[in-house]
Amino acid sequence: MIEYKNVSFIRDDRKIIDNVSFKLNSGENWAILGPNGSGKSTLFSMLMAYTVPSRGSVSAFGTEFGRGNWNTVKSQIGIVSSTMDRFDEVLNKQSVFDIVLSGIKKTIGIYDEVREFEFEKTVGYIKKFSLGNLSDKKYGNLSQGERKKVLVVRSLISNPRVLILDEPCASLDLYQRENLLRTLEKIDEQTNLIYITHDINEIMEFITNVMLIKDGKIYKSGLKEDVLTSENLSGLYDLKVELEWNGKRAWVKVEE
Repeated sequence: MIEYKNVSFIRDDRKIIDNVSFKLNSGENWAILGPNGSGKSTLFSMLMAYTVPSRGSVSAFGTEFGRGNWNTVKSQIGIVSSTMDRFDEVLNKQSVFDIVLSGIKKTIGIYDEVREFEFEKTVGYIKKFSLGNLSDKKYGNLSQGERKKVLVVRSLISNPRVLILDEPCASLDLYQRENLLRTLEKIDEQTNLIYITHDINEIMEFITNVMLIKDGKIYKSGLKEDVLTSENLSGLYDLKVELEWNGKRAWVKVEE
């Protein structure tokens, strides 16, 4: 589905991404874990053409970047990231229902007639993701956790083949974080996740694979159970940590 081959990204003579190769296959959900500033977000912003590789190639759904219609590729990818913050002034005045609906139309706001199937689909997603009590509320009156949940559902309603979640739990308290993570469990299997985070405690059971990234390079990559070890995480963060498993979810604590 998605493949990076020897990708580097250079800004101001500094390698932000350094010779990264990566492949996401159908049915896989990836967590991209690394310290702040390690290049996680930059790496996957290339899929939305926010940044362009300095070297190497990026391909998605059979199309290589720069050699085909990338808008067609982007139409099959959903993203929830801080880039949406710049639309807050517009979003704050809109209802939750209209924001979710706008995901079908891929617009910020509703500017043309709403067709019956669009209305019914929105009703269904509002119900599926338990947003009924918020449906008529304005976005500007929601908590941070509620806002993130609305944006996730907005991205899902267009049935993306891949959904990128870039630090979705940033600024959320413990309750809000767990509520949002439980929401992600309802995502259809047809949508593959790329979940970007610096916090291992956010890596849920549905994550199948993990990439550890450090200083713009892949530190370790593979199946979740193989990559998430005390040794690997200690090396990633340059800090002695101990990993514990609760079912298929990992928790970490710092050793004294």
